[in-house]
Amino acid sequence: MSKKAKILLVDDDDVNLALLEAMLAPLEYRTILAHEGWEALGKVAQEDPDLILLDVMMPGIDGFEVCRRLKDDEATRFIPIIMVTALDESRAWLEGVKAGADDFLTKPINELELTTRIRSLLRVKKLNDGLLQARAHINRLTRHTTELLRFFNPLHFDLERTLSELFNTLLLGEKDEQKPKAILAGFKKKEDVWEGYIYLRKGGVVQRDPEVVCLSQESLASVQPWLSPGATSKEEYFLYNDNSVGKNRDQFDVTGALRTALSGKVDVVRNFVAYKSGTLLMMALNYPELVTSYELDAFRNLMALSHLLKIISDQVTEVGEAFHYTVGALARAAEANDEDTGNHIVRVSAYAQFLARALGCSEDFIRVLSYSTQTHDVGKIHIHPDILRKPGRLSPSEWAIMQQHTLYGAKILGDSPWLAMARKIALEHHEKWDGTGYPSGLKGEEISMAARIVALADVYDALRNSRSYKPPFAHEKARHIITHGDGRVQPSHFDPKVLEAFRDLEAKVAAVYEELQDSPAEAMPQ
Repeated sequence: MSKKAKILLVDDDDVNLALLEAMLAPLEYRTILAHEGWEALGKVAQEDPDLILLDVMMPGIDGFEVCRRLKDDEATRFIPIIMVTALDESRAWLEGVKAGADDFLTKPINELELTTRIRSLLRVKKLNDGLLQARAHINRLTRHTTELLRFFNPLHFDLERTLSELFNTLLLGEKDEQKPKAILAGFKKKEDVWEGYIYLRKGGVVQRDPEVVCLSQESLASVQPWLSPGATSKEEYFLYNDNSVGKNRDQFDVTGALRTALSGKVDVVRNFVAYKSGTLLMMALNYPELVTSYELDAFRNLMALSHLLKIISDQVTEVGEAFHYTVGALARAAEANDEDTGNHIVRVSAYAQFLARALGCSEDFIRVLSYSTQTHDVGKIHIHPDILRKPGRLSPSEWAIMQQHTLYGAKILGDSPWLAMARKIALEHHEKWDGTGYPSGLKGEEISMAARIVALADVYDALRNSRSYKPPFAHEKARHIITHGDGRVQPSHFDPKVLEAFRDLEAKVAAVYEELQDSPAEAMPQ
């Protein structure tokens, strides 16, 4: 049932107001009365009428001024105004046109002419309201989409969290927008069974009901008659209104089926839009007024975009996992010719993650660091095994060749953005805070943070392992060498903040070494 149009009648003569009301009574419009200009402006702000019948000659400000003010205001300029006057017709029409009036009537008013012009202007108003509503929905959809894309991270996309943030926007907002009172978010868990949660608008906040809602395919089947044109078996979207014309409520008891499924969560089920695709089911329930294709399109597009981002995220994750496996394989291949075998790269990565977290690095930084660290010695692929495995210390010429593995590593890893940190680590993990390292003699913060962290982690693991020129050291001796020096290794080689983090975490670092001596790479903490 369409709502009654509200018509504001403005005239300083009670007789004229009563006459206008009598003429409009058979059409069942809702009439609002005002006796002078200032009162009329107040009633417009308070009631938001659909049309105004405005007398010209009134005390205070006249009808022309009232009309000018309403037409100059963005919020009221599209309300149709019919000016009613007993003045000279040509002069009144000219002034009315200047003020922005939409139509004119002269006294005495002809009832048929009045009702005909009102119907015509209300039709225009309805069409205009539809255009404004469409514009509002497009703007709202754009805002939602922009907000969604702003925080989209394909490597860490949480669909449920993203939808929860969208629901806050859908359920809350400008009071003049039509908002649902609840949203059902469901995910397919097994054949013909959906599980999800109800998000409710209570006061000025959105709350998620803690209990899981279970929906069977049977409970959803009753909405199938309302599938929208163009829907497919993979993507279905529909709307339902309480007074849907031509629907047999006894045959298609949508509210009954959903009321049973949502018992205790939503008291009634009315006026809703829904979207179902793949494993995702979303329903916006209990709009205060009848839902239209505008609400359906906005809701459907938001949900479809969220679902698309989830698919993209899943595909990126698959590619990422393959990428990480390839990086690990490359690192293991480099290690094969070295005397460092086993889990050296895994342990160094684990130490580095603990140190980075203690230093307050972001989780994204730590995630990239976890796989980038594994390739720190990839350049050793280009170093002859006789040098890598030579008993005793290297000669000056052999040492010069060994130092080249940092440059080789950077060249192998190349310029891919995915490997930018790995390249930095491979190139700089033998640089020292005091500038005595290689290959470039970088000093202090000239060295990347990732390389500074890996430098200490690599030295600690090398001290713990046996070498052709040294036996394996216990944790206490390795810790003492790093923090106090032994001639070859000095505390000045390390970033003081990284060194402090190592002191705080030395027990955890020692435990990681013991745990991962012979453990598979999968044991590496994240």
